[in-house]
Amino acid sequence: MFSKNSLPALAALAALVLVLNIPIRAGAASQKSLPAPGPDKGGLASLYPGDEGIERDPRVLFVDDFETGTVAQIGARWGSISKKENIKLSDDIHNNSPGNKSIHISKNGHLFTHTKGVDTIYTRFYVKFHERIGYVHHFVHLVADRTPMPWPKGGAGETPPGDAKFSTGIEPTGRWGKFPPPGVWNFYTYWHEMKTKWGSVFNGKQTQIQPGRWYCVEAKFKANTSPDKSDGEQAFWVDGELYGRFEGFRWRTTDKLKINSFWLLFYNTDQPARHNKDPRPESRVMEVWFDDVVIATEYIGPVRGKPKGGKKKATPSKSALLTPGLLIAEPGKAVFSEKFEQGAGNFKGGAVSNGGVDGSKAYAFGPKGASLWDTFSTEVKDSTTIRFKLKPLCEPGEVQVMIWSKKQKDNCRYKIGGLRKSQWRNVEFRAIEARVGWGMKGPSLEGDILDNIKLIFERGQDDRILLDDFEILK
Repeated sequence: MFSKNSLPALAALAALVLVLNIPIRAGAASQKSLPAPGPDKGGLASLYPGDEGIERDPRVLFVDDFETGTVAQIGARWGSISKKENIKLSDDIHNNSPGNKSIHISKNGHLFTHTKGVDTIYTRFYVKFHERIGYVHHFVHLVADRTPMPWPKGGAGETPPGDAKFSTGIEPTGRWGKFPPPGVWNFYTYWHEMKTKWGSVFNGKQTQIQPGRWYCVEAKFKANTSPDKSDGEQAFWVDGELYGRFEGFRWRTTDKLKINSFWLLFYNTDQPARHNKDPRPESRVMEVWFDDVVIATEYIGPVRGKPKGGKKKATPSKSALLTPGLLIAEPGKAVFSEKFEQGAGNFKGGAVSNGGVDGSKAYAFGPKGASLWDTFSTEVKDSTTIRFKLKPLCEPGEVQVMIWSKKQKDNCRYKIGGLRKSQWRNVEFRAIEARVGWGMKGPSLEGDILDNIKLIFERGQDDRILLDDFEILK
């Protein structure tokens, strides 16, 4: 606290700052109190010439200008990188770039990261398509995910539950061949009230994207303010011009679901060329450049002005998942564990076997399953976690975890795919990911009591899967 006698001195200091025009460092406490200018006044970027210091603004969630580190180091701080061999750093930059590098992706590849969860998010990125670009399958996405993982979960053709996920992609589209590649910008959106299986399309201003030209693309994604309201929104800007605003969405059915994931995606197949009747798909060069990514809770705007030193490096951000507990509650203490060294314990349906992890014992079970009942009991919260290891001794297909819900009077399911014969697989999921119904579209186990579990798979009567290191954590 300041004393009464210190006030004249503070006033004199303030006057001196004004007279001498002493600059206030961007990111200082006084800078933080400045309101964010709206889209008509340049946004957050107008407060930070050349983006210098923008990463220190408390409204900024994530920044990467690709000036720091190798491709591998960039992927590590984002949290997930795909097709690393297709990604490289480039000296091709946009005219207003405050740096010296961009990132270049050819054919297919992505960077995927997480911010802390928020109800309203803005993103800005610069992008340029190759002069001979074709039609792109999928592009940059914003995602709200209740149980985020370091990697993207996908979900094409699946309507997400309203308490689990919603997403939107700002993407180029040819509109079934109406526009030459890569097309025009639109939103491609998934949420629990969408009317089509394959997501919904929202078209903005139909201005052709010019290959070989840098663009500043921005998107806003705003969740509905309460589960019963339809006041969610999405909007996008190109080079500071509003191209589309869409309102009236009930994106989510719980306030616990926050927007927290950003997917810098360049995904290509031959499908868009067929859909758009591209006459020369073999001549296309599928390459894209990205630069100056900023994610914030208020409108950002294109880069304004130049840094004081001519060029600069931002301090890059890192995935929120790399800080335990920042994005999702950490699992609590174990309420039950079984390693099968002293026998089957209370597991039923299989038998203890050799061949466990590191030469230990394991539990072998057949298609009818391994089950555990009334041995533990814990309330299902966001942190409640189920962990175990599986090693198929056959080609297993899909393993289903079934948990009986007393609250729903039905089985909740969680499906495990991608298992490989004779290879151990670590399985970990949150209990709230188990949902009622074969398609897992019903209510989740949230708020229920977890006191049972069963694992089943569909194969021959003599086929077996090994189970080891089983844990239930609060």
